[in-house]
Amino acid sequence: MKKDNSQNIILDYKDVENKIKRISLEIIEDNIEQKKLFFFGVSKNGKIIAKKIIDSISAHSTIDSELIGVEIDKSSNNNLKFDKDSEVINKSLIIVSDVSQSAKTLQLIISSLMLQNPQKIKTAVMVNRDHSLFPVKINFSGLNLSTSVNEHVDVKVNEDEEFTVYLN
Repeated sequence: MKKDNSQNIILDYKDVENKIKRISLEIIEDNIEQKKLFFFGVSKNGKIIAKKIIDSISAHSTIDSELIGVEIDKSSNNNLKFDKDSEVINKSLIIVSDVSQSAKTLQLIISSLMLQNPQKIKTAVMVNRDHSLFPVKINFSGLNLSTSVNEHVDVKVNEDEEFTVYLN
């Protein structure tokens, strides 16, 4: 591992791009019969990762995709804000986030989307920390990382939308 300002780099930009490509191919395999997928990008980083996944899927398949951003208002009882409405009844949905810590955020989104009767909901994260407190399965992950609860995974994105993942 490389050191950078007392943080350990666990995935550099090229690693992240390779992980996104692999996740994209796994999503294609899992949804080969689908004509359209709906991606729900959690906050800024999840939206950027979802966009990169969509671009990779478009380059490798004919599956159409739609990106919907999701923000969580933690100051008002964890209310969800979707940046647009979409009809997802009987559709395949994928929730994309940068890091799964406790899986609480994913659980909130899944609970909300279940009310719309989708065909299936899957989750994709860049880093799965294996500290789930909620019954959420991570279906597609770039890296499964068993860490102590005292360690912190930090995902930084630069102005070119290049990600670096740190452990400190």
